[in-house]
Amino acid sequence: MSDITTREQLLQAYRSGQRYFEGLELEITETLTDAVLSGAVFRHCWLNVDFIRADLTSCQFLECSLKTADFSHSNLTNATIQGCTVEDTRFSQAIVTGFVFEQNSAYGQDTGQQDFDDFIYFF
Repeated sequence: MSDITTREQLLQAYRSGQRYFEGLELEITETLTDAVLSGAVFRHCWLNVDFIRADLTSCQFLECSLKTADFSHSNLTNATIQGCTVEDTRFSQAIVTGFVFEQNSAYGQDTGQQDFDDFIYFF
């Protein structure tokens, strides 16, 4: 588990140059709305938070829990979500140019790029 437990700690670590975060757990009460986290890598993190309008270009979410996360209006250009749980995760009007979505799980079903491309407006 990470020592980072709040939005402010995460943003301060990012501003200080940290780009790799593992074992991070942020509660739903923490919001990353409008955050700039471009190029960050999140591995084995529990991020059930709002990323609304966040700059997540080139971010990687690897083997994370993103249940109920909201990526609406965020910039996911060249970002990757791989091996994550994405139940009730929202992507409404997100920028998804070059976005990779593979080997994820939603409600006990495997879901990948084709599912995302076909049903983006339902996520």
